[in-house]
Amino acid sequence: MNKLDLVIFDMDGLLLDTETISLAAWKKSFKNYNIDIDVEKLFFSKILGSNESSIKSTIMEISNIDNEKIFYDMINNQIEEAFNIVNEDGINIKKGALELLDFLNENGIKKAIASSSIKRKVDLYLERTNLKEKFDYIVSGNEVEKPKPYPDLYNNACNHFQADKNNVIILEDSKNGLLSAKNADIEKRFYIPDLLLLSMEEEKELSYKKFNDLIEVKEYIKNNFEY
Repeated sequence: MNKLDLVIFDMDGLLLDTETISLAAWKKSFKNYNIDIDVEKLFFSKILGSNESSIKSTIMEISNIDNEKIFYDMINNQIEEAFNIVNEDGINIKKGALELLDFLNENGIKKAIASSSIKRKVDLYLERTNLKEKFDYIVSGNEVEKPKPYPDLYNNACNHFQADKNNVIILEDSKNGLLSAKNADIEKRFYIPDLLLLSMEEEKELSYKKFNDLIEVKEYIKNNFEY
């Protein structure tokens, strides 16, 4: 059996249902800046799963924004709108997350979060869902040099525990996240799809196993690993 010492979770779309919040916040932000476009189509085709650089070039092109400051003001506005939604309505925890976390805790398996989101957002969302204390370590996007798909976040988490990467599982819902884990030379990359689906070719190249939800992940770990 494989040995397991550490499970590293992505946050957005994997641990928490934040993608719907992000979409709603983008809609409000575009409205605030009087930009009239099909936000939902843009979100699913160009924003979801993309890094800041790609989002910047896309938004500046389609909205005719020619000033980077306006773009970054808009990004900050989108973040604030998302925070307002979270504070008013809360966030849904993804199916099976609590059961998996409890199982890992009961069996002495370390748990970490590696999220490309800014620390302020990660802290707010985890505190709002009472999940923060369930993790042994949390690293966010502005605490490393380069976000996903670069390996920095996953290398940071593994280095914190001095973990053998052969004994580490990554849980991801996005192409960039799986690429990040692959670039960090972590083999056991578990793919749990959210809103944006990978192609069959991408699944084969980037993921070790695919699951429908975190309950299936728990059962797989229970039956296939030593801990």
